[in-house]
Amino acid sequence: MAKKLLFLPVLVLSLLIISFEARANVGVEDSDSNNVTGGSFTSATVPTGLGQDGDYQLIACGVFTDNGNTFSAPTPGTWNELDNGICDDPDGNCFQGIWGRFTNNPASEDITCTWNISTSNFVAGSFRYNQVDPVDPIIAVACNSAFEAGQNIIATAPSIETIAGSQVVRIYTYRNFNVGETSGNTNSNTDTTGTYESISAPGTSESTVQRGDTELFLVDGPTGTASIDAGFDAEWRACTIALRMVNIERAVPTMSEWGLIGFAAFAGIAGVWYLRRRQATA
Repeated sequence: MAKKLLFLPVLVLSLLIISFEARANVGVEDSDSNNVTGGSFTSATVPTGLGQDGDYQLIACGVFTDNGNTFSAPTPGTWNELDNGICDDPDGNCFQGIWGRFTNNPASEDITCTWNISTSNFVAGSFRYNQVDPVDPIIAVACNSAFEAGQNIIATAPSIETIAGSQVVRIYTYRNFNVGETSGNTNSNTDTTGTYESISAPGTSESTVQRGDTELFLVDGPTGTASIDAGFDAEWRACTIALRMVNIERAVPTMSEWGLIGFAAFAGIAGVWYLRRRQATA
């Protein structure tokens, strides 16, 4: 009986020492954006931001054109398409495309988005991440789209299932009848969050806006929906994307694992003491 009591804690201790695995949280390296207003064109660029070798880049492009438009694959490089859709199916004039890839270039690159119907309004943005799983980077993607008349139209990105340590990204592209008189781009980020906004042709019936938000999720489960005010008489498209964190092997246990190790060691000592006491009294 004493030998059985000793065997279990020793086994637990051995397994804890030889097999420590953890997941690294996905971190935000940078965010960036661009907009183009005026003329007639079928391509424009979006900057990827600065980072490190091996980063995951996520870019999004939006245009206001006649119905029936679609995006081609961005260039240069090989990109995985995450969304390529209309803001108000089937008759909308606002289109959004989202793509992702890994890069070995730490510098910012200007990536070209191309579409098949010319436009005079283009909006775009990007996020750049570290610690993304190189084999299976995307946990889930889901999108909503609609046209709604009236004031304070709410564009809502859907809820998806994610896992702890992921980055959850929401991309909103919308066209309304008066986004205001502010134009241009805004970008900000920390290690765990980021945001950008790009506005083209403000104060007109072709006002086009794209907003991106990314944040670290520390629990498993549904992300919940997220919404923004798209303004007056707006058609919109909103997507939620979850990025998977990379597995890492760890030589140093966490505090909780040190606790388990301590428990196993204590149980082992108690087992040895019990065995010796029985032998002494036998």
